[in-house]
Amino acid sequence: MMTKQIEELNLSVIGRLADDMTSVPQQPAGDGYYVDENLFMFMGKNLLAPKAVQLHTPYHVEEGRVLMVTSGWVRMLINLEEYRMEEHSLLVIAPNSVFEVLEEDEGFAMQAFSFKDLPGCVSVGTHMVVPLADGGWKLADEFFWLLWHVVHLQPPVPEVVMHLQTAFLLELKSKAVCDDALRSRTATRRDVLFHHFLDLVGEYGLRERKIQFYADKLCITPGHLSDVVKQASGLTVMQLLNRHAVQKAKLLLRHSELPIGEIAEQLNFANPSFFSKFFKRETGMTPNAYRCQ
Repeated sequence: MMTKQIEELNLSVIGRLADDMTSVPQQPAGDGYYVDENLFMFMGKNLLAPKAVQLHTPYHVEEGRVLMVTSGWVRMLINLEEYRMEEHSLLVIAPNSVFEVLEEDEGFAMQAFSFKDLPGCVSVGTHMVVPLADGGWKLADEFFWLLWHVVHLQPPVPEVVMHLQTAFLLELKSKAVCDDALRSRTATRRDVLFHHFLDLVGEYGLRERKIQFYADKLCITPGHLSDVVKQASGLTVMQLLNRHAVQKAKLLLRHSELPIGEIAEQLNFANPSFFSKFFKRETGMTPNAYRCQ
């Protein structure tokens, strides 16, 4: 049985990929990447993307990520939610998240760094999308280049890196809190219900497949829930539940050697045949074909 070798997109995996490529740039100028046991950074085009990230493949990230789009655009799924990030937008991905790149512009380029073991004051429990105006963009870009210079000091000082990242994430969280406060004043009940529904899907989606279950949890009728989900996402309740199951299936197929039968059982399908028919209907290929592509 053929499976991919990369099970996670963590620092050790990126480090192994970097070892197969040209040596890490030692001068803090120009596009490039840096990786050690505590951190990785990308500046300019994502040089590791051809080997590390494939379209329509979900990846689990153990460490947090900060991504800033410097040109073009990218469309991604992050823990079930879809986002299209344009130039001059910034994304913080929480540790232990699942992301999937759905589509990217030919001119897409980004700056990125990982973070872990930061003080509790900057704990990131969920992802944040932060659009940057001119002043915010300039500040963020200057921070990236400052961090880029610091990690190229020999040897880099982990405490300095940690404090720089802490300061930057505190600034981002402060901006996100202000943005959330503004949104909360204008958020509709539909928005609140929809995000509560997504939280429930993340918790129960592999066990509960009936609209009535989620409607009861939200104390609304199934018809009202269907309307809320359709208006908020353009998808039906079942389409979102199916998307959740497909994402989990892709993770297990691509990043484990579990037999199809065991995967079907983990995902609460009645039998492997039913799982295979479901997966082919949703993706256009059988589980084996997806695993071996």
